[in-house]
Amino acid sequence: MTAPGEVLELFPGGYPVHLDVPQATVQGSGTAMRFELPSQAHNFPLLHHHEHKLVVALAGQLVLRAGGRVLARLEAGQGVVLSPGTAHRIAQHGPMPSMVGVALWPGRVEEAFRAIARDVAVHGFEKPAIVALLARYGVLWDADGAPAHDLEVQPFDRAVLHLPQPFAAAVQDRWREWLAPDN
Repeated sequence: MTAPGEVLELFPGGYPVHLDVPQATVQGSGTAMRFELPSQAHNFPLLHHHEHKLVVALAGQLVLRAGGRVLARLEAGQGVVLSPGTAHRIAQHGPMPSMVGVALWPGRVEEAFRAIARDVAVHGFEKPAIVALLARYGVLWDADGAPAHDLEVQPFDRAVLHLPQPFAAAVQDRWREWLAPDN
């Protein structure tokens, strides 16, 4: 559906991460990426100390969890904004694979993901090394004990307004084809 851009492999045989809005294209104000979650799959359990995070169901259904607690359920075209310090794990839900859109601002998470991709290409996935690398960028792996709160599910067009400009405009433009009414 979307023209290929830069793709990062964070886990061998895992879900490639497509950099849709690299931070360099929006004066470092944020980064946006997407990845497909196959049936019953989930991503890494994370907590960002510095970034806000917009999570959008570009296609399919998602459930955001913290430990065993459900924070939000998203249908295609819906999103939630996570404040810094919100533990979360994104899981596919429903009968078909899901496309996840993630926008992070401000911060250096894109740099962390690029470093992970380089390390994985050379050494394979070594969890202790990845956990340490993420920690250097203010991202905690598996924060099950962190406080969790319910998240407000919003239509993408409203949720994207939380992002700074020109980052919000770039994300809207890049994900427009995913969120078009005929998809």
